[in-house]
Parts: sequence; C-alpha cells; structure tokens
Amino acid sequence: MSARRTIVDLDQARLSSASELVMRALGLTSYAAGAIEALEMAAREPGAESRALASAQGEATDGVIVFGAFAGTDGAGRIHLVVVDDSSRRAGVGRSLAEEAITRLRLSRARFVLMELPDDARALPGASAFFSAIGFREESRVENFFRDGVALSFVRRDLPTIG
Repeated sequence: MSARRTIVDLDQARLSSASELVMRALGLTSYAAGAIEALEMAAREPGAESRALASAQGEATDGVIVFGAFAGTDGAGRIHLVVVDDSSRRAGVGRSLAEEAITRLRLSRARFVLMELPDDARALPGASAFFSAIGFREESRVENFFRDGVALSFVRRDLPTIG
C-alpha cells in the first residue's frame, strides 16, 4: 500500500527534497538556477508574491509549484514554476498542485494567472501541453528570447470572480 498524496505548504523541512527534485528535472538546462532561486525564496520567506506547495507522499516530495501575485499589481497572479518527478508524471500531480495554487490565488482576489513559459520542447517536454490542458492560453510571445528558436510564451488563465 502506498502513502496517500497530499498537497502541503513547502517549508524548510521539505526544501531539500524539493530542490533535489527541481535539479533532477532542470539540472542541465539554463532554467535551473532561476527555478532554485524562486523555490528557496518561497520556502524561506513566503509571502503574497512568492509561495510554494509540494505534493507529498509520506516523506517523499514528488512535485512542487511556486506561485504568487505579480508585484505591484491588483488582481494578477503568477505561476513561477511547476515541477513533477518523472515517476509521478501523468498521475495528476501537476494538475493538483496548479489547481490548489490557482484556488489560493483566486481567494486572494486574483482575476487571472500568468505563466512566463520558455517554449522549449527539448528542455521542458510537455510544458506547453500541460498548461493548455489546465485552461491556459497563449496571450503573447517573444520569439528567440532565450536563444535562437526558443521563444518566451506568456500563457494566461482567467479566473471567475468571487461574489
């Protein structure tokens, strides 16, 4: 029998396993340093602009998301990163993390959520399809932003307002 999966606030105790997960997923890409920095800030100093959740099965961490409000905005949420362990992909981990983060953003009065997504199928396989599957649509893009052939895509999901 496997341990039940839960979504928990990422804290200092789980930061090491979450960092290892991010490094396994992004370690040889140019995106790893920024992802680790965002993760560490969210775990050490959580606030409106940077919070993190982890998908946990017992002591194991099989997914992580960093999200928050865009600084200086009113009603704009942001997802900084979503990483899921290879062994847990296609099991609803990423979707569960994203939906919980979006719920929390909505409760803090976000009207929409943006993700700045490198359109890099080689380094981030399935990322564009994942965000599309959970209701994000490309809002705009900057061609050749990261390097030749790798655009920066801005994807957005509008949120229903709270009564």
